[in-house]
Amino acid sequence: MIYLHKLLPLFFSPILMVLMLLCVGVATRRRAWVIGGAFLLYAASTPLISDALFRSMEYQAEILPPEDAPKVDAIVALSAGMGWIKSKNGFLAQWPTPNRFLGGVELFAAGKAPLLVFTGGKLPWQFGEETEGDVLKRYAQMMQIPANNILVTDKAENTEQEARGAKELLQPAHKDIILVTSAFHMVRAKKMFERAGFNVFAFPVDIRAVEQTVTLMSFLPDPRALYSTHITINELLGRLYYSVKES
Repeated sequence: MIYLHKLLPLFFSPILMVLMLLCVGVATRRRAWVIGGAFLLYAASTPLISDALFRSMEYQAEILPPEDAPKVDAIVALSAGMGWIKSKNGFLAQWPTPNRFLGGVELFAAGKAPLLVFTGGKLPWQFGEETEGDVLKRYAQMMQIPANNILVTDKAENTEQEARGAKELLQPAHKDIILVTSAFHMVRAKKMFERAGFNVFAFPVDIRAVEQTVTLMSFLPDPRALYSTHITINELLGRLYYSVKES
């Protein structure tokens, strides 16, 4: 199933859709398809459009200080897609972003919960024996958080499995949680954890679509904007998948 999750978004990625339009245009010798492909590529890679799309996906795109969070039973910080590279000492973890980890650590340091939970993110094709949660627990201990206060879920390949793993660790005794994940991912994650029986206080981090003054650069194609559009489409498909699954 995880392969289906990862493959389906590729068919809706801006690059593949552009290539399909160009191929149809060449095969049929119709200029309209080629123009459509060029326009789609421009729109998907323009910061003005890409940022607006991404911003619409972010949950309450506002950084909250830890002091604004309530006291709960546990803090749950979701995995962020850590990768592993080969070295002479085995496979070493590489972080895509530390924001979810740091958000969880800051909340724990502020005394918002006695337990800090990391999810065991790991995809089938990734190397190494450790999960992301194992790595984050080690780093949290380096930051003087006692090992007894840190929990790691079983291996998880998606958000639904993360919610299930957290439920197995915490419930029925601990249902009130602060959920830490990227703002664009929070809507889907919060729904998954609430359906798993948790009372969720959302603590979004990793806010990317910051407000900026519109300049000439806002209208010029940028590879980073194209990637943001790709992420937006992936998240939309993820929300659609779970909506259809539960209907």
